[in-house]
Amino acid sequence: MLMSLKSKIPECRHGKCGLVRIKITLYILVGLIIAGCQTVPDSPLLYVGEDEQAARALMAAGRFKEAADKYLRMADQASQPRAYDHMLAAAGGYLDAEEPGSAEAILARIDTAKWTTQQRAYGHLLTARVALAKQRPEEAFVSLEKIYSSDCRREEIHVPSHLPSHCNPDLPRLLWPDFFRTRSLAYAGLGGNNAFNAVRDRIALDMLLTKAPEIEANHRAIWSLLSSLSPSFLSHAYLWPGASQKKTLPLRVRTLQGWLTLASIIKHDVSKKSTRYSDTLSQALISWRKRHPDHPAGQFLLEELAEIARDKLPVHIALLLPLDGNFSGVATAIHDGFLSAWLRDNEDADRPTITIHNTVGADIQTLYSEAIDAGAEFVVGPLDKPSVARLTKLPVLPQPTLTLNHAADGISGSELKAKTTSDASAPLYQFTLAPESEAKQIAERARLDGHTRAAILTPETQWGQRMEDAFTATWQQLGGAVVDSQGFSENLEEISTSVQQLVKNTGHREPVSEDDDSAHKGMDCILMAAFPREARQLLPQLKFHYAGDVPIYASSHIFSGIVDPVLDQDIDDVVFGDMPWVLQDSQDAATLRSAVMAAWPESAPKYLRYYALGIDAYRIIPRLKGLRTRNFESFKGETGELSVDSEGRVNRTLLWARIYRGKPVIFP
Repeated sequence: MLMSLKSKIPECRHGKCGLVRIKITLYILVGLIIAGCQTVPDSPLLYVGEDEQAARALMAAGRFKEAADKYLRMADQASQPRAYDHMLAAAGGYLDAEEPGSAEAILARIDTAKWTTQQRAYGHLLTARVALAKQRPEEAFVSLEKIYSSDCRREEIHVPSHLPSHCNPDLPRLLWPDFFRTRSLAYAGLGGNNAFNAVRDRIALDMLLTKAPEIEANHRAIWSLLSSLSPSFLSHAYLWPGASQKKTLPLRVRTLQGWLTLASIIKHDVSKKSTRYSDTLSQALISWRKRHPDHPAGQFLLEELAEIARDKLPVHIALLLPLDGNFSGVATAIHDGFLSAWLRDNEDADRPTITIHNTVGADIQTLYSEAIDAGAEFVVGPLDKPSVARLTKLPVLPQPTLTLNHAADGISGSELKAKTTSDASAPLYQFTLAPESEAKQIAERARLDGHTRAAILTPETQWGQRMEDAFTATWQQLGGAVVDSQGFSENLEEISTSVQQLVKNTGHREPVSEDDDSAHKGMDCILMAAFPREARQLLPQLKFHYAGDVPIYASSHIFSGIVDPVLDQDIDDVVFGDMPWVLQDSQDAATLRSAVMAAWPESAPKYLRYYALGIDAYRIIPRLKGLRTRNFESFKGETGELSVDSEGRVNRTLLWARIYRGKPVIFP
C-alpha cells in the first residue's frame, strides 16, 4: 500500500525533490498511521478524494501555506478522529511555511483529551517545533518529553533514543526522523556543550535516512555541531561504559566515536598558529579512514577534508596597501604585522614570496592586474573602502583576493555572493575590524545576559552615529527596547550634561526606599561606544548622577590595550569585547606581541589591533577554503575566532572581559 501511495506523488522539480517527497509522504501517512484507526484498510484516506489530491499537489509544489489552508478546510468538513488528522497536517504545513503562529493557533483549538495516543505524540512534536521556531528550546523539551510512553521510567527519558532503543517515543516509526531532527535542534538551541547531545540525535537520524541529499545535509549538520565543541570536550567526550574492545560497541557508539575522533584531528590542526596545515594532517586522515572504513563521514565529508589538507600555500602573495597619506599609520601596522607572521612562519624554502604595492595615487583595478601579471597567486588588500568597491566591480577576479575592508553599501549582496560561492575558482573575501560588528556583538551579549531596556551613549561624531545605529538595529531585532540615546562631546562639562539628560529621560534616580516601585523603571543596561579618555569621564558622571549601578557594555575602544590600573580604575565593572591579541596571554601571542612592541615602540600602542589584523590576514590565507565551505567552522586568530559567511565576509567572535581594579579580566 505504501508503494501505491508513493506512486501518486507528483514528480518534484527545482532541486527540492528529496525534501518535498519526505513531507508529502509524511502528510499522507500521518492520516494512515496516527488516525484513530488501528488497521490500515479501515482508513478513509485509502480512498483519496479531490481535496486530498489538491493538498498533496500543493505540497509537491512547495506551496506549504496553501496546502495547510486546504487541510484546515478539510478538517472543518470532517468528523473525528479524521478532523484532528487534518488539523495536525495543517499545523505541520504552516510550520513548513514558516508561520509558527498559525500552527500554534490550530494546536490550541484541539481538545487533547480526545486524541489517540499517536495523535497526542504527533501533536507534542508539532508543539515542540513551534517552540523552536519561536527560539524557545527549553519549552520544546517540555513537549518532547511528553512523547515518550508512560511506562518509560523518568530517568530514562533523557537517555538518547538511538535505534534500537529501550525507551522509544510513542510516535510511529515513520515520524521518528522528525522527532530526532527536532530534538537535535532543541539541544543545539540551548548552546554550549548541548551540541554533543544534538550530535547523538543526528546520528540516530542518520540511521533512518535513505536519500543521499538528506544524508549529506545531516552529515554537514553533525560536522557543524562537532566544530562548535572545544578540543578538550571532544577529547573527553562519550565513552561506552564497560566496553574494552571496539567490536563490543554498538554501531551507533562506534559511529559517534568515529565522528569525535575526526573532529579532534581537525581541531588539533586548526588550532595551530601557523599558515600551513600540519604536514601530518593528510596522513592522519588516511589513518582515520583505515580505522573507520565504513563510517558515514566517508560518504561526503572525508574527501573534502583531505582535499583541503592537500592545499598548498600560494607561492606568491601581493599585498596592496596605502603606505602614504591619511591611512598610512594603519596600513603600516597591517604591513608590519603581516610580515611578522611571515617571518615567524617555517623558514623553509617554500615560504611564499611577498610583494608590496602602494595603492596611493594608483588606479586599483590597474594595480591589481599588474600584481596578477607579475605572478601573484593571492592578493591581500586594498584597505580603503572606495578601492574595495572598485575592485568588486571587476567582472572576474583572476586570483583569490582578501580585501581589508568591506565593499561600499552600493554593492549588492548578490554581486558579492556570486564571487564567493563554493564553486568560485577565485573567490573574494572581506576582512576588517568593522566597529559595527562589535556593536552587534555587544548588543547580543547584553541581551543574552537578560537585559531588555537599553540606553545608548556614543560620541557626537560620524563614527559614534554608526555605532548607535548598529546598537539600535541589533537590539530591536533581538526584542529589546531602546529607552534613550545620548551623544557626548569631548568637553567634560558637556559630558556631564549628556549623562544628566540620559538619567532624567530614563527616570533613573537614587531609590528612596525598597518599596518605591518608580525607581529604576527605565534602563537596565547601557550600550556604550567610547575611547578611554571619554570613558574615564563618563563612568564617574554616571555614579555622580546615581546611575553607577547600571551594567555597562562597551566596545573594545574603551580599553587602550595597555594595562593601566591607575587610570582604568575609573571604568571598573565595564564589560567589553576585544580580541585575543589584546586580552589573552598565550605563549604565541605574548611572544609575537612582545616582538612587535619592541620593534615599533612608538606606533605599536596606537595601532596595536591593526598589527593583529595583519598577522591574521597572513595566517588565514590557507584556511579560507575550509572556512568558506564550512568544513572548518572557525579559525582561532589573534583578532578573534574567525569564520566566513556566504558573502565572503570574515567574521570575528570577540572575547569578553570585565574591568576589575583597573585591569581587564576575561570571563566566558
